[in-house]
Amino acid sequence: MAPIRVIPARDEANIEQKLVTLLLAAVQEKPDLIISVFAGTPAFGAYRLLAERARSELVDFSRVRFVVFDELLTAATAATGHRGGGGIQAATAATGHRGGGGIREPGAAQFRAVLDERLFIPLAVPPDNVVAFSPSGDRAAETARISSFLAVSGIDVALLSVDSRGHIGFHVTGSNLDSVAGIVRVENAPRWEAREAFSLGLADLAKATRILLFAAGRNLAEIVQRLTEGTFDPSVPISVLQRHGNVILIADSGASSRIAREERIHGFYSGFFIVDAQSAPTGRRVLVVSPHPDDAPISLGGAMAMLSGANRLVTAVMTTGHRSFIYGTQRGERIAIREAEVVKESRFLGSEPRFLRLPFYDGNYEVTERDLDIFITLLRELDPDWVFLPHPKDSHPAHVASRAVVVESMRRYLAGTRKAVDLWNYEGPWALFNRGDFNAIVSVPRLAFERKLQAIRAHESQVARTPYDVAADSLARLRSALVPESELAGFGARPPRLDAWLELFWRESARGEQAGRAELPVQE
Repeated sequence: MAPIRVIPARDEANIEQKLVTLLLAAVQEKPDLIISVFAGTPAFGAYRLLAERARSELVDFSRVRFVVFDELLTAATAATGHRGGGGIQAATAATGHRGGGGIREPGAAQFRAVLDERLFIPLAVPPDNVVAFSPSGDRAAETARISSFLAVSGIDVALLSVDSRGHIGFHVTGSNLDSVAGIVRVENAPRWEAREAFSLGLADLAKATRILLFAAGRNLAEIVQRLTEGTFDPSVPISVLQRHGNVILIADSGASSRIAREERIHGFYSGFFIVDAQSAPTGRRVLVVSPHPDDAPISLGGAMAMLSGANRLVTAVMTTGHRSFIYGTQRGERIAIREAEVVKESRFLGSEPRFLRLPFYDGNYEVTERDLDIFITLLRELDPDWVFLPHPKDSHPAHVASRAVVVESMRRYLAGTRKAVDLWNYEGPWALFNRGDFNAIVSVPRLAFERKLQAIRAHESQVARTPYDVAADSLARLRSALVPESELAGFGARPPRLDAWLELFWRESARGEQAGRAELPVQE
C-alpha cells in the first residue's frame, strides 16, 4: 500500500483554505492544468473560495481544462423544484454526496449545469475547456470521446471527497477497481430520478498524476483510518487510492481523530526489516506454506490479510490434517471438514488455497520424491517472489517435513537460474522465537488482525478444542508490547510506535547461484 500524505486542518473552513491553496499553486505552476471535479455539496465551499481567491490573487484559469467526473442519464426530470434547490439538492440531504442547482429539463447535463454555476462561470473558464459527458448524446460515442481525451491528455489533479462508505461518486461497494469511463448503475434511483449515469472509471482516477482528497467530520473517522492505516480492500472503491502513490488527504480533527499521530517507522530500522500497511509491497506472487490446514492463519494471518489485496496470495496446505481429533468422524470426513474450513478461511484472508495432500503425512514424515514433485509443480506454476515457511527451529514433525520439502524443492527449482526469492520463516504459538531468531517485523493494523482472527475461527473443529484465536491474539500483543523497546530502541529507551499486533519472521534470500548447496541458507 502506498503512503497517503495527511494534512491536518482545524475545521471545514480550514480544509477549504488549504485545498484552494494547493489548487492555486498547481495552476500557477502549470497554467494548462487538467483537473477532474465533481458536483457535490462537500466541494461547493471550496469552489466559492477558489473563485474568490483566483480573482483577488489574479490567477488565470483561462487555459485550465476541467473534466466533470460524472453525469446523470435520465429520461424525465419533471417538477423537482426550482433551480436554486430541490432535485439534486434534495438528494443531497439523503446521500450527503450531491448538491446544487436542481434538476433541469429532460436530457440536460445536470451536474455540468451545477458546476457551470458554482465553478466554471465564476472562474471565467471558456466552455470549450470543460470536458463533460453529454446525456443527450449517443452513449457509445460519449464514452469513446471521454476515453479518447483521457488517453491523450490524462488528468493532472483529481479532486475527491471522502464518503463514509468508501464510495466514489456512483462507484459503490463491489465496483470494479479496474473500471474505465462508461455507464454505471445509480444507487437510490428514485431520489436521483435516474437509473444510470455516465462516469469516469476508477482506473481513470488511478492514472491521475495527483489526487487531492478532503474529509470533514467525525463520521468519516473510520473510513479515513481504513484508508490511511488499514489494509487494501478491493471491494471498497476508495481503496484504489491506496495503490496510487501521490494522494494528499486534507482532514479536519474529527475525520482524522482515529489516525495515529506519531511518526510511523518502516523499512530497515535498528537492524530489522519492518513492514506495515503503508509500506506493504504490491504486485508480488506470495506463497504461504501451511503444514496443517490451520497453521497459516494462526502464525501469519495478519501479514496475509495485509498482502492479499494488492498481491496474489496462494496458501499451500501441505497435509490433510486428518489426525486431528474431531469427535464422531472418520478419516475421510475429517479431511473434508478441515479442507472446507480452509476454503472458509481463504475468504477472510483473500488467499487461493491449494490442497497438496503430500504423502509424507502418512509415511512417518519421511520426505520422498513424490512430495518434492508435487511442490515443485506448484513452484513452477506460481513462480513466487515471496515464500513463507516454518522456521528452522520449529520441531513439530509435520512442520519439519514441510520445511524440508520447501528447502529441497526451492534448491532444485532455482538450480541454474538467476531467480531470487525472499524466504520468510515464521513462528507460531507452538514454536516461539527467542532473541536473535528474527530479523523482520510485520506491524499489523486492527482491521487486518480482525480478519486474521476471523480466519482462525473459520477452523471451528480446531478452535472448539484449543482456543488458537486467543493464543494468536495474545502472542501478537505480547510481541507488540515488548519488541519495540527490547529490539528497536533498547531497554529503558522510548520505543518507536508500531501497531498493537506484531508478527515476527526471519527473512532471507534464496538465489539460483546457491543451487549447488545441500540446503538453502537458514540464518546467514
